[in-house]
Amino acid sequence: MGKAIIILAVGMSLLITMLIVNLNANTNRGVDSAVDSYNSTSARLIANSGVEIYLEKLRRNKSLKGTFLNNSLMDGNYDMYIYGEDSLLTIKSVSHFNGVNHSSIATAKRDQILFPKINSSVYVSSNNISLNLNGNMDISGNDHDINGGAVPGTPLPGISVDQPADSAHIVNDLKSKITSAITGSGGAPSVSVANDSTDWMGLAEEYIFAADITLPSGTYSTGTVLGTASEPKITYASGSVNFAGTASGYGIMIVNGDLSLAGNFTFHGIVIAYGNSTITTKTTGNSGIFGASIFVGQSVDMQATGNAKLYYSTQAIENAKTNLKSSRFKILSWWE
Repeated sequence: MGKAIIILAVGMSLLITMLIVNLNANTNRGVDSAVDSYNSTSARLIANSGVEIYLEKLRRNKSLKGTFLNNSLMDGNYDMYIYGEDSLLTIKSVSHFNGVNHSSIATAKRDQILFPKINSSVYVSSNNISLNLNGNMDISGNDHDINGGAVPGTPLPGISVDQPADSAHIVNDLKSKITSAITGSGGAPSVSVANDSTDWMGLAEEYIFAADITLPSGTYSTGTVLGTASEPKITYASGSVNFAGTASGYGIMIVNGDLSLAGNFTFHGIVIAYGNSTITTKTTGNSGIFGASIFVGQSVDMQATGNAKLYYSTQAIENAKTNLKSSRFKILSWWE
């Protein structure tokens, strides 16, 4: 009887020991599985986040390409590889977390910049137009090259407006010296009514989102460069600005406020000044806009003196279309 009890006790002890060993083994396997899952998930999140981070950087830096190693994130790191043309960019992220690696690869296409329909050299959209044009200023819808030289091409009106009454005001109320300086299709004064339904505020927001240069209100004088012919820029002025001296710009300029051009400032491309109230535009001296000028507001007061030149230029507009880059992307594929 005593031996049986001893054997039973030993057997139970061995059984309990085996159960404990098995439980510990299962627990260890469970812990290992949980740790592996955590490491894999973290590596995946880091890799995907790397793609998102660099898509945002590409939005801000439109020429960003190359290899960018050892970026720290979430107690791990990732390497980035960006290559290809804007029509098919590859953004590859390889993450490293606690010995686990993960790759995420996106292909993307940069959107095209939206361009408005150009109705004339100068387009004014307003419920209240005031034009104070003096001096030797010229508004021409005849085609010009990017630097303002006359070239053969299909002419547009010098000025276009939204309402027939606005057109009549310009033709009837301006001095004959000035009306003869508004040239383009139909002869001087070249003024027409545009059939334009552009959402100018919406379009301005698109340009602001894609802006390469942002300027606060103020005066910008000699030495200011807002893009070049080979690298035009989208410039956003967040308030009223005055450009003076010998300065220049290429591409698209958006001004949320009043715009003054003085001295020898020239812009080659499209200028849009807009606002919810009165917009005052002033051109003086030898300043010029070669491309197209668009002024949109509840009230537009356009003032020009001196030798200011506002010329339509297909070449300047096409140069902007060809070389400007959007900040928006279409994701074509995502692999991980």
